[in-house]
Amino acid sequence: MNCQFLKVVSVSLILGASLSMSGNASATLIESIAALDDGAMYRVVFVTSTTNSAITEDISMYNYFVSSAAANGSVTSSLGLTWAALAGTKEVSAQANTGIFYDDTGLVTIFNTFGEIVATSGSDLWDGVLSSAIIGSESGAVLSVDVLTGIRYNGDSYDTYALGEHYGGWMAGHSSQTNSNWVANGVSSPFAEYSFYAASSVVEKIRVDVPEPGTLIMLSLGLAGLSFSRYRKQS
Repeated sequence: MNCQFLKVVSVSLILGASLSMSGNASATLIESIAALDDGAMYRVVFVTSTTNSAITEDISMYNYFVSSAAANGSVTSSLGLTWAALAGTKEVSAQANTGIFYDDTGLVTIFNTFGEIVATSGSDLWDGVLSSAIIGSESGAVLSVDVLTGIRYNGDSYDTYALGEHYGGWMAGHSSQTNSNWVANGVSSPFAEYSFYAASSVVEKIRVDVPEPGTLIMLSLGLAGLSFSRYRKQS
């Protein structure tokens, strides 16, 4: 049998097998989003794998920092979202910067990059207890790290320990925590460089029909059959 035909069949079968395995993979962020009802609203949050200090009072600099991290993340770069730092300066609170407000009770599911639900509304995020920790990076790695925030557990900025203030350090949380320590675990050392939390814009889930793994396998086998038919005619 022609070696070229064998190569086409092998590639088609491998493609079908790999698509089947990916369809049976454990829950991911994309699968969690897909499980939402059509029209449901959601956000994604992550902790940056890169670090930065908090010496400036310009909140846009922190937004730029987390947006750059998202653009380079294997999970976040393909989502097509805009990002803001989940942090606050003396003039701009984390609530105002992200658009996630303490009195927002409307259902907006907030996922980490593992597809776990962190909170289900603004009021749920800022009530002092998370459903899951924001421990996933922009590439889906587990990061148990200190995080500069400058804010209280309810999203309000500290007067003395907000980002950009110079009183010996800034308020920091810890990404492994689900109590209020996730955002306000203690004051950092002066000029510390820690990770940051990022929150995406709010998005509406739109239905996208994806073929079942079995359909994809049949498509792969069909391509192999077509190649064999062409081989027979050429012979």
